[in-house]
Amino acid sequence: MNLKLAILYILLFVDLFSQINIHKNYTTEDGLVNSQVSAIMQDSKGYIWFGTYDGVSKWDGKNFESIQTHNGMLSSAILDIKETPDGKIYFANYQGGVVVYDNGMLDTINENNGLLNNASTSIALLRNGDILLCSFGNKITKLKDEKLSNWSEEVGFPSDKNYTVRDVYEERDGTLYFATQNGLVIFKNNSFKVLTKKDGLNSDLLFGITGNGKGTIYLSTYKGINKIENGVVNNLTKNTRFQDSFCNKIILTNAGIMYAATAHGIVSEKGGILKEFTEENGLAYNHCFSVFEDHNGYIYFGTNGRGFNVYNPKEEIISFNKNTGLPNESIWSILKPSDGTLYLGSVNGLIIKKDNQIKVLNKENGLSGNFVRVLRESKNGSILIGTTEGLSILKENKIKNYSLENNSDITQVYTILESRTGEIYLGMQTGVVILRDGKELKKESEQLTNSIREGLKAALIYSISESDSGALIFSSHSGLAIFKNGNFKFFTSKNGLVDNSANTTHVSSDGSIFVGTLKGVNIIRNGIVVDTIDVTKGLSNNSIADIEEDSKGRIYIATYHGLNVLTGYKNSLKITQIFKKDGLIGDDFTHEGTFLDEEGNLWLGTLNGISRYNPNVDLPITTPPRISITGLQLFNKEFSLTKLIKNPQLSHDQNFLNFIYTGINLSAPEKIKYAYRLIGVDKNWVGTSNNFAP
Repeated sequence: MNLKLAILYILLFVDLFSQINIHKNYTTEDGLVNSQVSAIMQDSKGYIWFGTYDGVSKWDGKNFESIQTHNGMLSSAILDIKETPDGKIYFANYQGGVVVYDNGMLDTINENNGLLNNASTSIALLRNGDILLCSFGNKITKLKDEKLSNWSEEVGFPSDKNYTVRDVYEERDGTLYFATQNGLVIFKNNSFKVLTKKDGLNSDLLFGITGNGKGTIYLSTYKGINKIENGVVNNLTKNTRFQDSFCNKIILTNAGIMYAATAHGIVSEKGGILKEFTEENGLAYNHCFSVFEDHNGYIYFGTNGRGFNVYNPKEEIISFNKNTGLPNESIWSILKPSDGTLYLGSVNGLIIKKDNQIKVLNKENGLSGNFVRVLRESKNGSILIGTTEGLSILKENKIKNYSLENNSDITQVYTILESRTGEIYLGMQTGVVILRDGKELKKESEQLTNSIREGLKAALIYSISESDSGALIFSSHSGLAIFKNGNFKFFTSKNGLVDNSANTTHVSSDGSIFVGTLKGVNIIRNGIVVDTIDVTKGLSNNSIADIEEDSKGRIYIATYHGLNVLTGYKNSLKITQIFKKDGLIGDDFTHEGTFLDEEGNLWLGTLNGISRYNPNVDLPITTPPRISITGLQLFNKEFSLTKLIKNPQLSHDQNFLNFIYTGINLSAPEKIKYAYRLIGVDKNWVGTSNNFAP
């Protein structure tokens, strides 16, 4: 074994990489009627409605149903959507008036029956039950008790046609705020006041408005965002990239966060702190039209041409790849010590992120090799770096290299363990190498390697763990070896392992030994294989890449297809699967490429970048979705559900029915399970994943 000393150098500086925190995007390829999303609304049944420039789509999380000019819309562009307490949905149909949707039936409000102008721009539902239908110019039609009237004239709304209303907000005290194309019109105590650029607005051209119900108002303008607080107009986006941005829809969430859709991305604000979302963060397109919060707190961003994104503000998963500034995407090992430095082992060197800077170490500037397979932190604070060409130890800006030369010239390090007594064990293709105080213990290394080779007929070591009692666990492609008190015990497929290919090991908090193989996970307790967890029990994939455990006893099993979170593995096993579609950067995780940091975040390495998963904010939605019967089929043909409700009688030969129903949970629509029971037919509830009951 050769030892080399190198002084640490800083090879590469790059900007701190940004993060991907928006993971889902839906376009016309998924069934959306049009990718220019101008308005978004969720109805009382849970459906999300997307107004576009070519009709409207209704979405249940899986499927889209659309209404266009050929099946009921009066014109293509939908600028606003609102639902009244009686369940009717109103669409501001620009150049077509207002279309009313009522349980599948469409009605029309236009100039022919009392609307002041067909160029509908906005709809406001007032606290007193009145509906204001705003149109181009200063035309505002009031709908009350199914009668239309000229509200503009009734209250003396500014008569200039430039006062086109684009959005309306009503304060708790009944004050009405109108975002118009000629300033902010305020209607209070039957009198009007207008705020313009002269009063501090960024622009007179306003497109959106919202408020917190306590006097604070947010305005989206042609030139950024204004915030009115305690009567003072502030320029929220001054000296930011959004200061001259065309801003469209704007909302304030239940958590008190403002989101605005702009031509340069999404901007949010809370407590004076701005945050931006752009294509670098996963936004489908920077030019955004609309923004909306659903019943579960998820945020929807409607873009101008690339559909809509769904964003979870809890950010339980964030990801990093080359697009965010990650120097290399193929990450095989991760380490984040208590000082907050992030170490990433890649195929092209060690990436170090610290103090908003990134360094890259490789063979050219002192590392033993470029391909970093494993990272560990030593008890003395050193960073142990296993590469395909040996071992490097990084401490206080200096590198010590151990070439680990042997007769086979194979020096690849697969795994590293520092034992309780301070020895460093290296798992290699040729066996085990033991270091103590920086020196190789050749005799002990050879004895240990020979014993493993004798018991398993091979000595390639993939993983090393240590139990609380000091037992050393070595995994190999030919089985498992446990070394305790000078004695070995071997496990193969002949005495309990589900497969000889033991990829990784983990000793749980209760002393159980988890063995990840290519055919599932074995659990060893008291020297006996007591259980196998595989796809038949809910695992996403049988090929195991790594296993971790947090302080709450949750077991994380990273596989070659998906992450699995296990609880209650002793008596009431529950497995939650997480995939790329849920926000992970990829589904195929690298061997022992995960790391659990002190904050409880699980870091996951893939060939496509890394993801950070925070299970502590990934809380289940316990409120069950509202179930609605949406249709009925008789002999697989549509049958009027309304007709059956009015007259619930069928003839004896009308005996093959399908009830169509839905329960909408947009956070995980593919994971919804149903149960149905027809009184008089089914004795028990029948479980199903389908949304129909025969």
